[in-house]
Amino acid sequence: LERLTAQTFFLEPVDTPFLFAASRVVAIQSAAPSLQRDAEGSLTAVRREQGRISYKVYSDTSVPDEELLRADASPYPAEFERYLQLPDRMDARIEDLAQDVITASGAKSRYEKARAIEKHLQTEYGYTLDLKAGGREPLSDFLFRLREGHCEYFATAMAVMLRKQKIATRVVNGFQTGTYNSAADAYTVTQRDAHSWVEVYFPETDAWVTFDPTPAAGRTTQQSAGFGGSLSKYAEALEMLWIQYVVSYDRQEQRSLASTLRNKISDYRRAISEELSGLKTAATGWLRALTGGSPLKRFQAILLLLLLAVLVLSSVLLLRRIYRLGFWRGLWFWQAEGKTASAIEFYERMTRVLASRGIERAENETPLEFAMAVEMPEALKITEAYNRVRYGEQALTPDEIAEIENWLGSMEGKSSDK
Repeated sequence: LERLTAQTFFLEPVDTPFLFAASRVVAIQSAAPSLQRDAEGSLTAVRREQGRISYKVYSDTSVPDEELLRADASPYPAEFERYLQLPDRMDARIEDLAQDVITASGAKSRYEKARAIEKHLQTEYGYTLDLKAGGREPLSDFLFRLREGHCEYFATAMAVMLRKQKIATRVVNGFQTGTYNSAADAYTVTQRDAHSWVEVYFPETDAWVTFDPTPAAGRTTQQSAGFGGSLSKYAEALEMLWIQYVVSYDRQEQRSLASTLRNKISDYRRAISEELSGLKTAATGWLRALTGGSPLKRFQAILLLLLLAVLVLSSVLLLRRIYRLGFWRGLWFWQAEGKTASAIEFYERMTRVLASRGIERAENETPLEFAMAVEMPEALKITEAYNRVRYGEQALTPDEIAEIENWLGSMEGKSSDK
């Protein structure tokens, strides 16, 4: 179990059937009606709709010991020959470059050769998003003339150079881990985090091992700083809360997570208040300086007005984003919570009483099936009220609540007698 990494994804509508996850997926929990895994381990899902989806994945993210990888000289299985394929015509200088890099590094094993080429590309070439390479062989143009490019050039170059060394390699397209949001305790991954890297196969451990030849400039994620960055962080955290605790959960789960949601929102409000307090202190200091008759009075006044304008604009943008999320429309949940709480609490009390008698509901039983199997009139009546409130959105009358309380009291009394 220590080898498994659990990931929960909240995926915005995208024009692709692929599900994203860390490599070597061993289990997935999803509401999709159909899931498929291809020969490369990629996951695809048939979706009922094109809206936002959520799913949970468990991946084996362990990496074989480096010494095992260095010692791996086992032949490739026949089906892995396709990871050695190359175009019929290719610039001969690419193979020469690969051999020169390996010879200079003293690399002997597959693993050492892969590390040598990875390091060479990371340190001897530059990163740019400008698509400059061209001609009949863009890869040669990148390696021998421009010497700079984006991640796909680096990944392709490493894969081809290793295949020239008879090392099974594949290029992977996906996303980096994104930007960590400490307020939401989650990573935000956007289109700018799209990335390409290389995986090398080691038959002894039956493992695809990741190598990333792209220079550090192409593997880092920029994070907004200052007050604007803080506002963006908390707005993003509120959006994550909305998705996690409202959009992706049913009503019973929403109720059980309500206190957590309220506490988190309170934490965000306090953190934003501290940010605003710091700005207020700074503004107060500026105002005091203005009253001292400084020659820079007019200039400082302009700066102060600009700061206040930025603050107001940022606050407006934050509120607009929260409104766009449908946050206020979700207040029906808090208003309706009291109506469902009574029936749910009564039902939970009933199941606890029955469990104390050794009568427990099976995982495959519906509440109504369980109540009928118990053969107790009180259990059936409480379950009917529970279903009517939870699924029929009907509120219990005061008389019904009193009656259910009497039934429960009778059941609990019988339990205590035993």
